[in-house]
Amino acid sequence: MKRILVTGGAGFIGSHLCAYLLNKGHKIICVDNLYSGSLGNIKHLLTYPNFKFIKHDIINPFLYEIGIDEIYNLACPASPISYQFDPVYTIKTNIIGSLNMLELAKKNGARILQASTSEIYGDPLEHPQKESYLGNVDPLSPRSCYDEGKRAAETLFFDYARDYNVDVRIIRIFNTYGPKMALNDGRVISNFIIQALKGEDITIFGKGSQTRSFMYVDDLIEGMVKMMGNNIFKGPVNLGNQNERTIKDLAQMVIKFTNSDSKIIYLSDISNDPKKRCPDISLAKDKLNWQPKIDFETGLKETIKYFKERLKIKTHILVFSTVFDEVMADKLEIDVKELIKEMRHFHFHIITGRFIKDLPKISFDENFTVHRIGIGNSLDKYLLVLFGFLKARKLHKDFNFSLAWSVRSTYSGLAALIFKIFSKVPFIILLRHADVAESTLRKTKIISPIYKMLFKKTEAIYSPDDILIQKLKNNHNLPEIILSVIESTPEIRKVKEIHYRIVNKLDKKLVKPK
Repeated sequence: MKRILVTGGAGFIGSHLCAYLLNKGHKIICVDNLYSGSLGNIKHLLTYPNFKFIKHDIINPFLYEIGIDEIYNLACPASPISYQFDPVYTIKTNIIGSLNMLELAKKNGARILQASTSEIYGDPLEHPQKESYLGNVDPLSPRSCYDEGKRAAETLFFDYARDYNVDVRIIRIFNTYGPKMALNDGRVISNFIIQALKGEDITIFGKGSQTRSFMYVDDLIEGMVKMMGNNIFKGPVNLGNQNERTIKDLAQMVIKFTNSDSKIIYLSDISNDPKKRCPDISLAKDKLNWQPKIDFETGLKETIKYFKERLKIKTHILVFSTVFDEVMADKLEIDVKELIKEMRHFHFHIITGRFIKDLPKISFDENFTVHRIGIGNSLDKYLLVLFGFLKARKLHKDFNFSLAWSVRSTYSGLAALIFKIFSKVPFIILLRHADVAESTLRKTKIISPIYKMLFKKTEAIYSPDDILIQKLKNNHNLPEIILSVIESTPEIRKVKEIHYRIVNKLDKKLVKPK
């Protein structure tokens, strides 16, 4: 029995690896800071006596007792949404995190495997890509924090092998898919499957002629373990599937296997998106006697099955809005309602003032429930602060909210602030017009400490007014600003995409490290 440390062990690939190694009789130390990983991926392993989970960020030195035999270094956000959320943190994870793990391997005399990526080839001019290909890269693009970070990590691994005789292995992982992929991580297979299962249009960026090859996660795990187990070959070695297909073909297959009525729509191309990506795996066949076994159709059906079950689990989001009913609502509240209706796989609980006696205390719609607070007159905005918080606290026990919204920063914002203080549930604020903002700024002069706390405690602010944002930033030292206009359908889609990023961040405790 070996003692094996897996960094990033609560992620998509890491959780599969931990389960595989545990079933082989090894003792597993799973290290993850839950930046993009999830405890849900490993909850079935937590009761095993030979499995230990340690919440830790590998940017910080990892002090663990002597006796580690092998280290699999998978720690790094791998989807564009995750790694572009905080690019500086991504490159720190790749470089400083790799240094810390290499030092740990050196101290323990352990063999260490680096999970590198096909992204280091950039937008390749060679096709398929061999390990000897040096790539066609752009070190200045928004994706470079990941691509260049992985390239630098490979350099560090070979420097440690040459200078300190550390026993290293390097694999380059090509597109991988399967169960436990995150719902909203922006990867093409998960995006297409979710859109098809919900009956939405499948969105392709560009003409759909760009190609990818997709490897099922079980094949990858087998390749990783074989690479770790070989005693001669250090790598790097490509692990991927050579069966190439266009993105358009993929979309059509997903529609077929989900029995969906979705249509394919084409959007503007994404800059720096590789046009072709396919591995040459001759080296893996020769050195590891490895090649993928699971055909794409079988793997895709298993992945669709997983997402069907996953989508049955609703994510519940809390919304504080001083007014919400159309008879009193302004443009912002109306746009928020439209946004909520579009995000059908979430369920929203709106806590709002009642203001009109004839309105019911609670009403239901397809994917949201409205809870009205108060006695049915103008005093309800004041009652919302305390009784809205108490209502939210009660609902939280039943629905375990991942996120709260505050529509505007007035009474609803104060209720959200109190709720966060007691529940630790993060919240975002939506602001609309500059005149509202100016009144907010005037109020800060009267009750400055409360509003300063409100703006400091929020995770993000949506507003179309960059002048307002600058004022707020100057006055309140806001943590993160996200600008967004909520007016037309494309802009609503953009808000939804941004909100997916926020939810992805918060569901997985993905807060920027200090």
